[in-house]
Amino acid sequence: MRIVIKKANRKSIAYSLEPDELAILIPNDAITNPKLERVLSITNGNFMNKEAITREEFSQLLDKWKEELQVNPSKIQLKRMKSKWASCSPGKSVFFNSSLINMPKEFVGYVVCHELLHFKVPNHNRLFRNLLSAYMPDWRERIERTINWILSQNNGNKLEQVC
Repeated sequence: MRIVIKKANRKSIAYSLEPDELAILIPNDAITNPKLERVLSITNGNFMNKEAITREEFSQLLDKWKEELQVNPSKIQLKRMKSKWASCSPGKSVFFNSSLINMPKEFVGYVVCHELLHFKVPNHNRLFRNLLSAYMPDWRERIERTINWILSQNNGNKLEQVC
């Protein structure tokens, strides 16, 4: 997996996770060293269960979050996607990247919750983030642990800085 660090016009650190690349996005005006150390640090014994989620567990997560969020997409499908973990058209269908089956369970749970929440709020505004925090208070930590897990799986591959 290729890992890149990109400066972007944003206020906080974020990520873009694709099947073949992890991009860590940092603010253009950030003092990068302390913030990058926090994002890039590998936590000792605090990263996720390395066991990949099974299709059955994926189905169970879908059922759990459909019930919790009280949404009922007309179509749910796992399919190969090149640049996204999931996509949806609210009220209609939701597609999940089949590569999620190889990811840690807590990250998959986050992706499922995030995507199904779009059936209630179609964009990533403050309401969406507040609802996501209400349903999954640790969503930011899940993302950070996922980044750390991917980095720990990277086995010393070099990080590239693209500015």
